[in-house]
Amino acid sequence: MNPLFLMIPLVALQTPDAPIPDVEAKDLPAAPRGPMVPKARDMGAEHGITGALRRGARSGPSIPALQLPAGNVRVKDKIPDMSGWRAYAIEVPAGGSVKAHVVEGRKAWFRVLGVNEWGRDEPGLLQNRIYLGEPQATYKNPNPEARTVYFIVDTQDANMVGEPFTLEVTRG
Repeated sequence: MNPLFLMIPLVALQTPDAPIPDVEAKDLPAAPRGPMVPKARDMGAEHGITGALRRGARSGPSIPALQLPAGNVRVKDKIPDMSGWRAYAIEVPAGGSVKAHVVEGRKAWFRVLGVNEWGRDEPGLLQNRIYLGEPQATYKNPNPEARTVYFIVDTQDANMVGEPFTLEVTRG
């Protein structure tokens, strides 16, 4: 018997993926804490008063974060202030993985950083070291317990206050 005939019923029984729910950022709760400011280079740094304001807004000890819900979600948000970034906290179960990807907005003007609570890389975090125009980062939890990681949507221009974007968060 040809094995191809055995596969046809499996293909016919597959159901399409459920659509990912959209959530407005204003409806998300604040996370208990945000990450420390990462040591990443500020891609939107510039000279002058705008650059000074941005550096001042980024000089705090930590970044306020929004708590992402369990499951896959598309967050519709905008850059809230002069700092040019927005942080999201997500809990990843042991052995689980998650991907954060800016899918709408001026994608080339954003980047996504994945960090731990100290604003640093750790095993399991993977992000675009060579920027290819796809603002995304992933995390695969190698630990035996659940971990909270943070995804920071960062701008690459100094004057992007109010710039809308959609962040798609999918779990693997």
